[in-house]
Amino acid sequence: MRSSHLLTALALGATGAIAAMPPAGADSSLGLPSLSRADRYVMAPSSRTVRPAGVAEAHPANGDYVTADSAASETDGHDLQAGPSSSTAKVDGVMVRQAGPGTAGASFGYRLRVPRGHDVRLRVEEAGSATAHYEVLVGDQVVHERRPDPAQAGTWSDLAGLVHYDVTVPARLIGPSGDLRVTFRNAAEPGPGARVHAVWTLGDGGTPAAPYGGTVHDPAGALRGGTTTLRAATYGRPYVIYDFGREVAGQVGLRLAGVTGTPRIGLAFSESTEYLTTASDYSQDPTGLATETHYLTARDGDLTDPVIRGGFRYLMLFLADPGEVRLSDLRLHFTADPANPAPDRYKGAFLSSDDTLNRLWYSGAYTVQLATIDPRTGRPYPGQAGPVRNDAIVGDGPSVISDGAKRDRMIWGGDNAISDPVSYLTTGQSLPAAASVAFMAEGQAASGQIPGLYLTDRFGYNLGWGEYAEWWVHNYWTHYLYTGDRAFLDQWYDAMKKNVAWLESRTGDDGLVDMAGAGGTWGYGNENKGTYTSSLYVYVLGMAAQAAEAKGEPDLARTYRDHAARTASAINASLWDASAGAYKVGPADGTHPQDGNAMAVVAGVATGDRATSVLRFFDTALAGRYGDVTVDKAGTVPRYVSPFVSYQALLAHTAQGDTAGAMSLLDRTWAHMLGGSDPGTLWENVSTAGAPQLGSYTSLSHGWAAGPTEFLTEQVLGVTPASGGFAAFSVLPHPSAGVHWAEGRVPTPHGDITAAWKRSGRTFTLRVEAPHGTTATAGVPVAREVRAGGTAVWRDGRALRAGVVLRDGYVQVPGLTGTS
Repeated sequence: MRSSHLLTALALGATGAIAAMPPAGADSSLGLPSLSRADRYVMAPSSRTVRPAGVAEAHPANGDYVTADSAASETDGHDLQAGPSSSTAKVDGVMVRQAGPGTAGASFGYRLRVPRGHDVRLRVEEAGSATAHYEVLVGDQVVHERRPDPAQAGTWSDLAGLVHYDVTVPARLIGPSGDLRVTFRNAAEPGPGARVHAVWTLGDGGTPAAPYGGTVHDPAGALRGGTTTLRAATYGRPYVIYDFGREVAGQVGLRLAGVTGTPRIGLAFSESTEYLTTASDYSQDPTGLATETHYLTARDGDLTDPVIRGGFRYLMLFLADPGEVRLSDLRLHFTADPANPAPDRYKGAFLSSDDTLNRLWYSGAYTVQLATIDPRTGRPYPGQAGPVRNDAIVGDGPSVISDGAKRDRMIWGGDNAISDPVSYLTTGQSLPAAASVAFMAEGQAASGQIPGLYLTDRFGYNLGWGEYAEWWVHNYWTHYLYTGDRAFLDQWYDAMKKNVAWLESRTGDDGLVDMAGAGGTWGYGNENKGTYTSSLYVYVLGMAAQAAEAKGEPDLARTYRDHAARTASAINASLWDASAGAYKVGPADGTHPQDGNAMAVVAGVATGDRATSVLRFFDTALAGRYGDVTVDKAGTVPRYVSPFVSYQALLAHTAQGDTAGAMSLLDRTWAHMLGGSDPGTLWENVSTAGAPQLGSYTSLSHGWAAGPTEFLTEQVLGVTPASGGFAAFSVLPHPSAGVHWAEGRVPTPHGDITAAWKRSGRTFTLRVEAPHGTTATAGVPVAREVRAGGTAVWRDGRALRAGVVLRDGYVQVPGLTGTS
């Protein structure tokens, strides 16, 4: 049986508890909406066959097309005029015509054919750049100025990827013969200058005579039981951009009829419109080497793309060669979360009065689903020239949790520290996380180190990420905590002890963890006795101690805690910078990082005034419009926003009772990812301009960014496990200004936990339903009076029932059992 426990906190002046009758279908005691209303936020498809939501862009007439990929296209077809510094070069993986990189006034131009009597649009594909500055001229008139764009920064050799922009050319600038001369001319300070891959002329009028032009008829026909017809001449590239409405993953299928000529169908993919071009966005490492766009030879009948595309929202379908096709039945076979028979039927749920929080919870859930893959469909490493592939082996079993949908599609131990709990709390799937944790343990080195990465079946286990050996301890213990899987705990317990022994071997006489030469961290390379890895060591030793106690080894648990205390003391003695009010990166690096300071608070290294000072440092030295940046001054790691690290900062704020600070960080870091033309999933990283930090290589659906889902369940709703499989759990909600109520469901091996809280005036009420075989500790923010089930258990600072305590700002009532 289940029982419902009601706690009501009455502040000074409150006169009673909630007594209004709930509406039909509502929560039976608090008058809240039914949790079933949260289903509308689920992003996972209800079927493995997914069709685009609509057409994002299509043009009836493709008057002309020129590309730097073809000398004939540039010269014979389009009368290239180029200055002496103009040349072609491969940039961002494709051929571009460049106007003399860095040369002011350098230019090149083409003569393009267009229909007369109509305005036309120029669509330009160029190599993205944060600093490029040039003009676009038609004849002698400037029609567009391409200015520097800080949102197009790419951190690796400025490899942002191809981007596109459109320019409207008025009909009066078109010559009587239907020609126009388009010139790209560098500005006085051009940066890399004009680097153009291709130019279209697009319009609604007719097309010039062959060999120019192309047409699209009924672009939506392929989606609604009809037919879309594409026809292309030699210098025509008709296209349709289909929008799936949110990020998807899988294999594109379609049906062709009436094929004339021998054209190829190009399938270009992107997670956002920013990088939607014929070259697709980057999905393979090294960037710019493999051909990211998939090409299918057109023939009558059904065609299925043999290559899985791991993550995209937009599909640009174009005719790459002269000919004609009639296209119908465009679809996608959805391949993410492959072992889940019903991807959209979540076992967990979250709903609150704040729509953005609801969307974030389900966005994080879906982000992790997309990162859950068949381990035979990883990304090959390194990528090879030629067509991109998705057939590397990256693990065992039917399903594992990789880092990201688009890339790298490999198991990374640090990423799993966030994505594994999200999987448990949402879909209720535990096997993908278990398979990922176990697979890394199987590669344990003779030294005891558990690798942080399996670099596909070609290179095997990689020991280059020493920090992730620490995170493996977290992932191992977390799996037991959420599932109560005793066999798993027993199977890998010795591996855990050997791994911890290796970590201890990296700890010097001074108590600090030295990862130099033992593999790097998520962003700092080989961190030498740093705050972050040392604090993380303290954090996971606490988990190792709990595992030892669960295995009946209290002496070992005590040893682990002693080692943790020694390292915590060393961090405080050696790495605290009183002048900054924050911890340094390490002894040899005086900058002050987000990761080390957040982890110091989470691990309990920073307490009291130091913990308060760290939060103040976040607000004054790191806070930005799009989240807190990684470090106060650029050094080993650049200044940008890391959702992976920012999740630890969320926990640091709530650990100190600063719910307002946590909610501010949540809103600044993640909320902007939900809107507009983006995929609706959560990003790997964010630049200070609010754009993808790694250009088009950035994964816009990345498991380590899904922390808001866990945060909303465990901190805002307040449900956390206290022993294996939630046999004991706590419900300690963290209400914040502007959020009036929250409710949710947490799947456990014993059944579902449901919890809900509501604020009304100066009264705060919490309801908990515990499944049979579990014991809960529930608490509400301290108030003058607290009632449990209508009976006062706390009044005026004094407990009225045995066991009721005031701890961490909450009046906590223990021993609430699931039997009535």
